Amino acid sequence: MEIYTIKILDIDSEQLGNLSLLIDSKRRHRIEKFIRKKDKIRALVGEILIRSIIIQKFTVNNEDITFNENFYGKPYLKNFPNVFFNLSHSGDYVVCAFDTYPVGIDIERVKDIEYMDLAENFFTKKEYDYIMKGDFNQQLNRFYDIWTLKESYIKCSGKGLSVPLKSFSIEINEFKDISIFTDGGYMKHNLRILEIDPGYRMAICTLNKVTHPNITMVNQKKLIKRYYEIYTK
Repeated sequence: MEIYTIKILDIDSEQLGNLSLLIDSKRRHRIEKFIRKKDKIRALVGEILIRSIIIQKFTVNNEDITFNENFYGKPYLKNFPNVFFNLSHSGDYVVCAFDTYPVGIDIERVKDIEYMDLAENFFTKKEYDYIMKGDFNQQLNRFYDIWTLKESYIKCSGKGLSVPLKSFSIEINEFKDISIFTDGGYMKHNLRILEIDPGYRMAICTLNKVTHPNITMVNQKKLIKRYYEIYTK
C-alpha cells in the first residue's frame, strides 16, 4: 500500500485553466463547478496526482486512462480490477492511497467546532464515551480521529453516504489498537491513524494486512512539471 500527500500551493488562473484542459472533460466540468479557487486547485491537483501515479506504476499512457464509477459513485480504474485507490483533501493537503485491496482514506483539518453535539448526534455511544473520557485538551483530536476513521471505512466499503454513521462503531483501546464493529460483529478491516501535520488528522482503512504503509510527500511544482512533460510527449 502506498500513500501520497501534497501540500497545496496557489496556482495562477491562467495555469489553472491550462491544466484543466489536460484531464478528461467529465472531471474538468466537475472541477469548474467549484466556486472557490482553492477547491478547484485541490480537485485538479488530486486528479493530476492520481493520473501521474497510474502512469508511473502501471506504464499506461495518459490518454488510455479511463475511470468508471460503481453504483454509489466511487471511481475505479477501468481494466485494472486489482488496483484500488482513494482520494481525500482538506485545508492545504491532498492525499491519495493506492492498494491491491479496497481502500479508503480521509484527512480533515482540525477546527474548533462543537464536537460534543456532533459526536452525540452522529456517533455511537461507545465512540462518544471514548471522546469524552479523554483529557479535555485531547477531546477535539479524539473526535477527529473517530471522524476520519469512520469516513475511511465508509470510503473503503465503496457505499458512500448510504452507510449510516451509527451503523458501525470504531473502538480504540489503551494500546491504540483500532477495531470496527457492526451489528454483524467484528469487521476484519485494518484501520490506522496517520500523522503528517499536527493541525490535521488522517486515517486509512483497508483489507490489506500491512501495518506500516509507505507515505510519500509529493512536491506540487515538480508534479505539475512532470505531468506537462508526460502530456506533451
